[in-house]
Amino acid sequence: MTAEQRAEDANWFRKIAWNSALQCESSPDRMRDFFVLSYQLSLLCPPDRTLLLGQRTCLLMAAAASLELCRKSPHSTQAEELTLVLEHIQACWEVWKTLKASGNFPTDPTDSLLLLYEFEARAKLNDPKVETILDSVLELENVETKVLETMAALAMEPPAYFPLLCKKALRVALSLHKKQPQADLKHCSKCVRSLIKLSLPSGVSEVEARVLQEVWDYFEEALSIISAAPDDFPEIETLWLLTRAWNTGILLYSLAQYRDAEKWCGLAMSFIRHLGSLRESYEMQMSGLYSDILDKLDKAKKNSHMEE
Repeated sequence: MTAEQRAEDANWFRKIAWNSALQCESSPDRMRDFFVLSYQLSLLCPPDRTLLLGQRTCLLMAAAASLELCRKSPHSTQAEELTLVLEHIQACWEVWKTLKASGNFPTDPTDSLLLLYEFEARAKLNDPKVETILDSVLELENVETKVLETMAALAMEPPAYFPLLCKKALRVALSLHKKQPQADLKHCSKCVRSLIKLSLPSGVSEVEARVLQEVWDYFEEALSIISAAPDDFPEIETLWLLTRAWNTGILLYSLAQYRDAEKWCGLAMSFIRHLGSLRESYEMQMSGLYSDILDKLDKAKKNSHMEE
């Protein structure tokens, strides 16, 4: 065959493989194989802009299909598939660099998608390189909050466990939500709730001043979000925040840390005024114990003065 005939045949088969891949939506493994085959056939064709765009899409779709397979398979069998994902991503980066050198793609999501797919693959492999990937996302010109929130979820999805990365992504997402002309309360509260869940001490051994201060800041953030639009904030979310703050105060109370206990229970009490139908019952339940904490704090202060 002449080079021209070979390129013509390869292009024909490339398109057949592409169309076959699109018909395999319910079968990720077949879809991936057809997209990889289409990419391999395209390597026998002259590399013009249209072909490079096709290669980019083939490799992106192959990576996405492989990740879909991993999500449905046991953790113990994922390593080989995830390695293939990283190979597809690396090849795609090379094609994408060539494309970007030939023109502008101002609204193209390829950078975000590649970084997101690589983050998921490396997180599932518990690869510490995930931190550099998040940094690369934060360097993008227009970072999407959805990408950051997805990364935050992936950072804590078993077998991955990167709580610090998760919190970093959530903090940036929260900051971006707040900068919007019309702040999205639903997403703001979701970010704050996740940050609180990640940071709250789960027992006596985790009660540290540094940890408590970090969580306190998140609770104050939540309180400011509710205060800004009390009618738009779900009562069940307010109740969740109230309960977590109160439980932290009770934990400190059990450790005889009355000053901090009073501070946290007082924080919980500040959420009561934002409750609707539940306000009266919770106010009655909490007021009595709050008075006991204040009495204990008062006695502790008196004993301290007597010792001095």
